[in-house]
Parts: sequence; structure tokens; C-alpha cells
Amino acid sequence: MATSLPNKQKIRLHYAVSHQHQHSFPIKGQGTVSVSPASIDKVLRIVLSTDGDDCVGLAIDADGLALWTRSAGVVSDLARREDRQLGLDPDNPGLPYWMSLDTNNQRIRYGKGEMQRELMLYEFSWAEARTALPDFSKDIRHIRIEGASVDHLKVLDMPVTLTPSPHLIASSGMTMEIIANNSASVIDDLPPACKVLYANVAGPGMNLAPPDFPEFAQAIQYSIVTPGGLCHEKLREKNPAFGYLRVTLDANMGDSPGQPYVLEIWPAGNGSPIHDHGNACAVIKVLHGQIQVSWFSALSPHISEPWGSTIAHAGEVTFLTPGYYQIHKLFNPSPKQGGSFCATIQCYRYLDGDMQHYEYFDYIENAEVKQFSPDSDWRYLYFKQAIRDEWDRAGSAHGA
Repeated sequence: MATSLPNKQKIRLHYAVSHQHQHSFPIKGQGTVSVSPASIDKVLRIVLSTDGDDCVGLAIDADGLALWTRSAGVVSDLARREDRQLGLDPDNPGLPYWMSLDTNNQRIRYGKGEMQRELMLYEFSWAEARTALPDFSKDIRHIRIEGASVDHLKVLDMPVTLTPSPHLIASSGMTMEIIANNSASVIDDLPPACKVLYANVAGPGMNLAPPDFPEFAQAIQYSIVTPGGLCHEKLREKNPAFGYLRVTLDANMGDSPGQPYVLEIWPAGNGSPIHDHGNACAVIKVLHGQIQVSWFSALSPHISEPWGSTIAHAGEVTFLTPGYYQIHKLFNPSPKQGGSFCATIQCYRYLDGDMQHYEYFDYIENAEVKQFSPDSDWRYLYFKQAIRDEWDRAGSAHGA
């Protein structure tokens, strides 16, 4: 049975218990905290406090949420909302719940899933509510999580405002129009792990027309659609809905889940299951064709509808980080009959401070969360030579 939203007496009692999960915003007065509970008593509480005893808190239960402050020992309600869409989601036990504090813009935001503007479910604006947060809000730094055991907790030093565009460009390509429209992200704004990957694959030399084999893309398409072809026969071994090919370029150096650079080949009409990337960073460049990228609020058998998507074309680059676009699905939208394959170069790297190095990609299959250990169908140099030999034989057979 759902517990009702906490009244003031319950809120006062809440401060008497010990605070096991403690973290801090890097900058006072702003930041976002995301909590993925392993289990919840009945009410999940996110409490943001100063160095003293003043705080602002968010309580979430099955029926909705409550927002309050505590200053000089006095608890005051800011807002209450009875709405199960805002409350705890029992069908998705690993779903993250986040709270964003933005004292510069005088607002608190709340959402579920990744810390994205599109996933915001509730906003408390001090100006619209005509209830200003006390002056101590500028000094808020510390984070306490209560009422839940925590699987994962993430802290951003920025509040949730604009979601960074998934389209990634070099700083030399930035214009005032791009900034105004938020139509692209610049690589210099991303973590160092992304910068390293981008520097290696974003250049014009990263393509499917190497000087020694300019017909490479045509030969891959031939191999996919021709019975007996290298790609065709390998794809027959795979799930017809999720069948794609992984061609690794280098060795696992220990700083990425699996090999850090992977050429992935997506036949027309095929894609991946919904999956995450083990909290790694990734840069994805489209080398041929087009790929549709769809994002999901959590990795759950009960969440099958994306909150957003985009299509990236040949030459374009997209990305993901532990905080943005981590859970996605890739799909080649070209028609199965007569459509062209898509090729992407997928690059992975853990954040510099990541000491856990989760080695798997979790994914959804048959309504279950499963683990995928990044593997390889072929090494790149072997694959390229095999495709070249196959292409040469096909040309000889047709008198070319």
C-alpha cells in the first residue's frame, strides 16, 4: 500500500535519523543529483543542505512529491503534488530520480531517467510561486539521500537547463546560430576521454574509401546481400532483428569496455537492442549511410518508448557520456529491400576518474536485462583483405 506524502511531523522526524549517503556539489547553490535506488522503504528523500542545518528537501513516494525547506529549525512546505506520474515507479526499480538546484535562475527541477531537460517532470519556480527560497540557498552544497539503499549516485556541477545537442563538431565549426539554436555540441565542452576519441576519428581520413581499396563500401554492400558472401553468412548466425557486425581495430588496453575502436556494420533495416555502455564515454562517427539513434530514460523491460531520437548521416559525429545519452538504440532506417548498409566507427573510453571499469554493455532481450561482453567478428585488417579478395573474385567472375 502506498504511503501518503509526508506531513510536517514526519518531515521533522526525518531529520533525526542518520544520513548514510553523503555527497556534495562542487559549486555552492547549483548542481544536479541523480539517485538510482536499489530499494526504497516507502519514501525517497533527497536533501540539499548548507554547512549548517538549513536545507531544502524533496520527498517522493508512490502518490507524488513534496518539496520543503528547513531554516533555523522551522520546516516550511514549498509545494505538494498528488500525481502518480511524479511518484515512485515500482515497475522500474533501477530508474534514476534526479533533483536540480539552480539558484541563479531561481528554480528547482525534478525528473526521472537521465539528467536531461526533456525528462523533467516538475519545476518549482520561485518567481512564479511567489515563494522565494531563503537566502541560505546560495550556500547549499551537501547532498543526503534517505529512505533508500543506493545502487548509483551521480552528481553534476551544473543544474539541468539545456540538454547538449547530440551532434558533435569541432570548435572551428561553431557559429552564433549553432549556439543560439543548440543544434550542435562542441568537443571542447566534453570530458577529456571524449576529446581523445574525437581527435582520433573525426578527421576526413577516417572513411570507407582507403587509397588502396576505394571500392571498400561497395564491396561490403555486395558481401552483405550476396549469398555465400563473408558478411552475408556471418549475419545468418545472428538475430535477424539485431544482426550487425563488429570489426575491431585494435587491442583492449584496459581503459574501455572491450576494444576501444570498433567498425560496426549495420545492414539495411537492422539495429541494436536497447543497451547502455557501462558508464563509459563514446564517440560515434558515421562512415557510410545513416543511423538512427534513440535514447531511453532507463534500461528496463518496461521502457520501450524513447524520449528522443536523431538521425546521423555519413561524416557526422555523435557522443555519449555517463551523464548524457548513455542508454540508446541504434537502427539503420534504410529499407531492407534495396537499402544500403550503414557503417559507424564506435570508440569507447572510461572517464579518467572511473575506478570500477564495468566491462559489459547491459541490454534488453526477451523482456530481460542481460550482459553483453564486447566481442569481435573479425579483426579489421583481416576483414578488409577478405572483403577485397571476395570483391576481386566477384569482378573476375563477371569479366570485370
